[in-house]
Parts: sequence; structure tokens; C-alpha cells
Amino acid sequence: MIKVYDIQSNNFRDINSKMTDGGFVLFKRVAVSVLKQYYNICGYFYLDKIRTSIHIIDINDEIVAIPEVFFSNMIDACKKEIEKYNVIDNVNYRPSFVFLCLYMGEKHIDEFDCFANLCFEIMYNPILINSFAKANDSIVYPISQQELYAFAQSVYNLIRFDYITPDYDTSFKYTIDSLINGYHINFSKNDIEKYAYNISRLAYEKVAGNYV
Repeated sequence: MIKVYDIQSNNFRDINSKMTDGGFVLFKRVAVSVLKQYYNICGYFYLDKIRTSIHIIDINDEIVAIPEVFFSNMIDACKKEIEKYNVIDNVNYRPSFVFLCLYMGEKHIDEFDCFANLCFEIMYNPILINSFAKANDSIVYPISQQELYAFAQSVYNLIRFDYITPDYDTSFKYTIDSLINGYHINFSKNDIEKYAYNISRLAYEKVAGNYV
């Protein structure tokens, strides 16, 4: 039985089939690999192409959180496969600020959070969301070297941002090019954060100015 985390009571309970209560279904982050088999994830939302609908999701370094009502409507095969990753106790989950804004139906733009801004642009722009759906891919903020390569390639394939023409440092251009083309480089944790941020910035700067 899937367990749901209720933030108000800070306790877990069984999922409510009638969906009258609010809560979040929590999973270990590895569950992302299952979700990507059924949905296209873009940071703070996932796209259900079968039902042509968008639902929000919160992904941090350890936890994936899905509002109870959205999880209840997920594809049955996905729910069955992902259940083994359900977090059922001993967690101190706090929703991210961006996720809470979306949960309350708000669009929060923060000039320093390029990834969130990029996700908003994709979510709310008809041209971009259609391109994202056709790409049949996912964009998940990376926490590992392997995820950074996938992130760089997915973002670039969708946005085609320019990292060559501008007056960037040669080593910066080389590293971005290596990520996009899959050339092996060893990255530290700080490097992963640095290049994930810069790729988000380059992509957001392009879509914010070019798509109407």
C-alpha cells in the first residue's frame, strides 16, 4: 500500500482513494528512472502525453514528491513499478519554494534561478511545450556526472542555445561542447552545479528573448 506524507501532521498515512485529503507521495530519487519511462519530466513538472496534461513534481537530491491527487491519476503500470521506491517513514521533507508556487497556481520568476525560469518558459510557452512533447525526452537537474551529460544534451537538443559565438572563455566553450557531444571529462560536485547552472542560464537567455 502506497503511503502518503502529510506535511501538516508530519506523519505518514495510507493513500486516500477518494482523494479528499491533501498530501505528497514521496519516493527515493532513483524513482526518476521509472517515471521517465512513462512521462516526460521537465524540472518541476511532468507531461502526460496520453491525456495531454501537465502535473507538478518536486525533485531534490534525495526525494521525489508528487501531490497525492496527481499520483492517484498516474498510469497504473507506473504506479506499480514505482511503489518499491515509496518513502514510508523517517523523512523531513520540505517542498521547494518553486514547487510550492506551482502548487498554489503561481509563477515565480527569480533572476538567480535560471533552471526554474527555464522550466516556466517551457511550461507556459505553446511553442516550447509542443517541442518538448515531440522530443519525448526529460530534463532533470543533475546531481551526478552521468546526469549532467544527459541534462546538457537534452537541454541543447530542445533549445539549441549558442555557446560558441559569444565571448566566453575557451575552456568554458570546450567543456559545454564536450558535455553536449558526450566527450568524457571528470567533474567534481562543484563542477556539476556550475555547468548545470550555466547551461540553464544559456538556454533561458535564449528562450526568454526569442520565443513569443
